[in-house]
Amino acid sequence: MVGRYWYRFVASIVLTTFGALIVFILLYPVLFALLSSLVRGQMIVTDISQIAKAGLSLEHYVKAISDPRFINDTLLSLLVALINIIFALVVITPAAYAFSRFRFPGRDTLLVAYLVMNQVGGGFGVAAVIALYVMLLKLNQLGLPVIGNPVVLAAIYTAGAVPFQTWMVKNYLDALPREIDESAFIDGANWRQIIFDVVLPASKPTMVVIALFAFMGAWGEFIIANFLRVETLAAYVYATATGQTIFWSDFAARTLLFAIPIIAIYVFTQKYIGEAMRYGAAKI
Repeated sequence: MVGRYWYRFVASIVLTTFGALIVFILLYPVLFALLSSLVRGQMIVTDISQIAKAGLSLEHYVKAISDPRFINDTLLSLLVALINIIFALVVITPAAYAFSRFRFPGRDTLLVAYLVMNQVGGGFGVAAVIALYVMLLKLNQLGLPVIGNPVVLAAIYTAGAVPFQTWMVKNYLDALPREIDESAFIDGANWRQIIFDVVLPASKPTMVVIALFAFMGAWGEFIIANFLRVETLAAYVYATATGQTIFWSDFAARTLLFAIPIIAIYVFTQKYIGEAMRYGAAKI
C-alpha cells in the first residue's frame, strides 16, 4: 500500500515537472518578447542584468499606440477581418449545407478535391500565390481596382479557407437532425430561410469557430497583403523587422499588441470552441 502511494507521488511529481517544462518552453518566446518590450532603449534582452542596468518602461507601447500608421493599419486589419468573416459565413455555410444534405453528381469528387487542396502547400502554395499576384496585376492594368483593395484581399482569404472550413461545417451539419430542415420546409420556408434562419442558429458553436478562424486568418496573414499593397497591421509589423536598422524593443511591443486581439477572442470563445469540437465541427 505504501509502495503504491509512493509510486503515485513520484509519478505526479514527474508529470507536473514535465508539464511545467513544456509550459515554460511554450511561454519562453512570450516572456522574451515581453522583457524586450519593457526595457529602456532598444535591445534584445538576453540577460536579467540588462534589465537591472537599463530599467523598465512602457515607452515602447506608448510609442506604438501613438503612431498614426499603427492605428490606421489596426483599423484596416479589423475591417479586412470583419469582411472576411462575413464572406466566410455567406459563402461557406450554403456550400457545407449542400454537401451535407444533398447527393449530386460530382459531390464525392469535390469533397476529395477540397481535402487535397487543404493538404497541399509548400512549393505549390508559393507558386499559386505568385500566379495569383500576376493575375491581379493584369486585372489592375485593365482598370479593375484590385491592388490596394481590402475587399479583394478578404475575398482571397475566404477563397483560401473554403476547403478546410467547408469540411468543418459539413461535419457539424451531418450531426444535426434532418427533421429540423424538413419541419421548416413544411412550414413554407425557402432555402435561404432554412439555411440562415434555421440552420445557422442551430449551428452557433461551429459558426463561432468559423468566425474565429476567419478572423485569425485575416489578422495574421501578411504575404498576400504585401502583394496587394494593403497595409494591414501584420504587414506593418513585418515591415518593421525587415529593414537595415531594427528597433527590437519597439518591434517586441508592436508584436505583443498585435497578438492581444487573437488571445482575447480565443479566451472569450472557449465555450463555443469546446462545444464545436465535442460535436465534431473541428474534425476532418
